[in-house]
Amino acid sequence: MWSSLEKFSVQGVSAIIGIVLTRLLEPVEIGNIGLLIVFISFSQVFIDSGFSTALIQKQNRSKEDINTVFVFNFMVAVICYTLIWVAAPYISDFYEVPKLTAFIRLLSVCLFFNAAITIPQTLLTIKMDFKSMAKVNVSASIISGFIAIYLAYKGFGELALIWQILIKTLITAVYIWVIVNYKPKFEFNLISFKSLFSFGSKLLISSLLNNITNNIASLFIGKVISVKSLGYYSRGTQFADMVFGPMYSVYNSVFLPSLSAIQNEKELLVSQTRGIIKMSSSLVFPLFFFLAVVAKPMIILVLTEKWIAAAPIMSIICIARAITIISSININLLYAIGRSDLVLKQQYYKLLVRIIFLLISLKFGIIWIAVAELLATTVHFFINTYYPSKYMKYGALAQINDAKGSILISILLSIITLLLFHFITNIILQIIISMIIFSLVYYFMAKIFGMTELEKLLTKCKKMIWSKK
Repeated sequence: MWSSLEKFSVQGVSAIIGIVLTRLLEPVEIGNIGLLIVFISFSQVFIDSGFSTALIQKQNRSKEDINTVFVFNFMVAVICYTLIWVAAPYISDFYEVPKLTAFIRLLSVCLFFNAAITIPQTLLTIKMDFKSMAKVNVSASIISGFIAIYLAYKGFGELALIWQILIKTLITAVYIWVIVNYKPKFEFNLISFKSLFSFGSKLLISSLLNNITNNIASLFIGKVISVKSLGYYSRGTQFADMVFGPMYSVYNSVFLPSLSAIQNEKELLVSQTRGIIKMSSSLVFPLFFFLAVVAKPMIILVLTEKWIAAAPIMSIICIARAITIISSININLLYAIGRSDLVLKQQYYKLLVRIIFLLISLKFGIIWIAVAELLATTVHFFINTYYPSKYMKYGALAQINDAKGSILISILLSIITLLLFHFITNIILQIIISMIIFSLVYYFMAKIFGMTELEKLLTKCKKMIWSKK
């Protein structure tokens, strides 16, 4: 519950701030920052190197393990910052945007803050102390967001977004070190490193490939089409990710440590995973199909018609993100049993699929690039479920069967809602009617067809809320 509250509170604050900033900034400015964030995200993968997940997964972790990872993270941060500093002018020349050199060098400072945050966050995750993380991240998001809005209003352009990221990571680093009882020692234990690296190295390569898979479209759009088009594409995906981001993060932060605790009990592990997929589907599919349906009226209402080109992108990406969430449960299942090597094998195939679809769609424009992502995500689901099917007899067909009720009702409600839009032109009414159909009608249809998962989920949430009072 606290993990969910934290993720959705942070995303809610970020969404409001992002809307204000989007109205103040131009598509090309959003596109420029979109490019920078891609390069920073690659560096962040190296800083963590999969060691955080390795610490969570390892049941007999020691202080030497923790200190070794802390020192290693800072060493990698220094290396990554140096490489980015040197590469910055070449990145600017490649995209023909001279000011990117100074921007990327400034933004890269956040790598040091992120290196400082990694271990304290990992320790809180191991303890499942999501309440403390909620306080830290919500506070940092609010303060940095207001500063960014002020800078954007004063005409600082891309610098408003850069300072937002820097200030947020700085505040998070300071705050989290105050509340976490951890005193690092600058010691590097080679035995600890080798022990964690056997698991973390595979996760590092897997995370790197996953990062390439997720961001390769942005790199190509910025160069082959235009940075302005990247701005539209970024905002279309961002609106979908306002919901996807916190949900995906909750899944990774909660399910990995909980499944890891029963990693040696195969039948229980499969049973728990199946329950997670059933319950998740009952929430994920109606939610993201609703967002897909209201993409156009929502973007017009919130961002103005200046950003209407982002609406079809949002609709397509929403469906892709729903599939990704269910698909990611299989990855956590493999991590929980210590099989990061299998996840790595999958990443090679997933990257190849994404590149093929992207190259085919690139010449047709950003809408078809979004379609390519949806198709690739669908193929990724079947790739992610291969090993759970092979080793645990719970594969793609079984998972689709468990989720089919939610999928079919969501598709039916989407068709009904889009037909009603032909008779309702007021965008506010369109959003309200869609909300009613996808909440009340979905709930009652689920009850009629004997789908009790959503009701069970709501009951669990109520119990958790009341138990905290």
